[in-house]
Amino acid sequence: MEVIKQNWIGLIGLIGLCAGIPMSPGIVQNIFNVVALLALVIYAWRGKNDFFFYLELVVLFGTILKIVNVSDVVVAISLVVASLLALAKVFQNPIYRVWYTIFGLIGLAGLVYGYSTLSNVGYAIGGIASVIYSFIGYSKGVKSAFIFGVLNIIYSALAIFMLINH
Repeated sequence: MEVIKQNWIGLIGLIGLCAGIPMSPGIVQNIFNVVALLALVIYAWRGKNDFFFYLELVVLFGTILKIVNVSDVVVAISLVVASLLALAKVFQNPIYRVWYTIFGLIGLAGLVYGYSTLSNVGYAIGGIASVIYSFIGYSKGVKSAFIFGVLNIIYSALAIFMLINH
């Protein structure tokens, strides 16, 4: 019960994003995604997890661009620029200049691609890489990385399920 109490915001994000994956594109899925991503942004910020804070901000930005029906070219360019700015900010902190951050970068790229194109391939690749990054981070003492790891296990599994069945 204590774990739920400490991580309730992250759990809302986890449940919301996982519930949104199999939904048909539209207003309900958009609401689920935006609320869930906002919860994960807050969770990462409260947990002082800069990498996931910026990753979730970029994904939220891409989601909002898709919701307001911005052209795919503008979405792609905007997400590349936002990702580069986020990474520049993250890499100012030397704790992120480690070998396993490559998994976080692949995760970011996959998820950004997934959200910008609504691609389950992107979701799956980004999710799997983020799982690896999360659990390595958790093993190094980043407590909030556990929820992100669980989220990405479920998220990438759902994306793979959707790829296999569609």
